Amino acid sequence: MSAEKKEHQKSIAEVRNSLAEAIERARYFDETTVLTSRKKRVAVIVGMDFYERALEALGEQRVLVDETASD
Repeated sequence: MSAEKKEHQKSIAEVRNSLAEAIERARYFDETTVLTSRKKRVAVIVGMDFYERALEALGEQRVLVDETASD
């Protein structure tokens, strides 16, 4: 039996005005925020622990991208 995970659903515009709140829920309370655009679910804010467990379960590795590198 799996544990229930709290999930919040907010539009991108709503989260833009309260990003710190969504990050706090993910970081400290292990709660997910699903971002919507035109009522379609498009992305998720999750805590690092959850993200790392998901990557491990999928057998995937992170590859960090240097956003400051010039072409």
